[in-house]
Amino acid sequence: MAKIGYGRVSTRDQNPDSQRDALTEAGCDKIFIDKASGKLASRPELDAALVYARAGDTFVITRLARAARSLRHLLELADTLRERGIDLLVLKQGIDTSTPTGRLAFHMLGAIDEFQRELIVEGTHEGLASARARGRNGGRRASLTATQIRMARDMYDKQEHTVQDIADTFHTSRATIYRALSADGDFAYVVYRSSRPKTDHTGRPIGETGKGEHSRAQYDADRMLFPLADHKRAHAKAMVYVVDGTVKRIRTIDPAGAWIPHDGDWEIPIGPPLTVDEIIEQIPALRLSLGDELPAQRGKLREHLAL
Repeated sequence: MAKIGYGRVSTRDQNPDSQRDALTEAGCDKIFIDKASGKLASRPELDAALVYARAGDTFVITRLARAARSLRHLLELADTLRERGIDLLVLKQGIDTSTPTGRLAFHMLGAIDEFQRELIVEGTHEGLASARARGRNGGRRASLTATQIRMARDMYDKQEHTVQDIADTFHTSRATIYRALSADGDFAYVVYRSSRPKTDHTGRPIGETGKGEHSRAQYDADRMLFPLADHKRAHAKAMVYVVDGTVKRIRTIDPAGAWIPHDGDWEIPIGPPLTVDEIIEQIPALRLSLGDELPAQRGKLREHLAL
């Protein structure tokens, strides 16, 4: 029986050493650390830890919030561990699900953590609404003015400059330029992936499944869990899947399909993979085709491509 440690920090700049030290002190045989927001669905190290764990092992975390992005996710994780015969040990909150008292404390503290998070979110929304009523929008100052956005779009439409050229011109990032280009217009959602098959904590496929592009498993993986603001859904026209730096599949988004929410993310209604001729016919403004090279920058998971 082994102890499997898991930790998470919210940004790449945060240091996970304190969690790693606590997990090491607890006697963990192997430790996995994610660097991702708690709201993100994709946490590869958590998936790897769950794959590594076996019946009789103990899954060790420092706090409940380190392992789950919501109360529902927390309970799903607990159910998964229990079904597989794996105990949960939470160091800072004194929870050990190998005991009846620990299981009760787990559910109570999970509910309290979720309630506290909702209070923080509610207070933030009330503060923003109050500021808007007084003419203050809050948040960071826009990186580009309206005039600069128009100039950026003109440069992009002429197809004489790359997005990096435009970003350098306005002393900003590629991501800012992509957001400006797609703010009020149609766009394709570009997703960068690895060819290694993966599943999430519930066993559902994510990323590349290894089952072939026409399989149900790949279809389910392609539509799962993407962050997208509500007002942008109507402008999302296609999904482009880039695997190991190459455009592997392109699918249209069904405008009449059901968008299924998951804690701020969405399952997106998509069509079957398009052929090269279908891409040209249905998405003429895409400027991408199957087999095109599109390497991702380090750490980039997705981006919007203006149409």
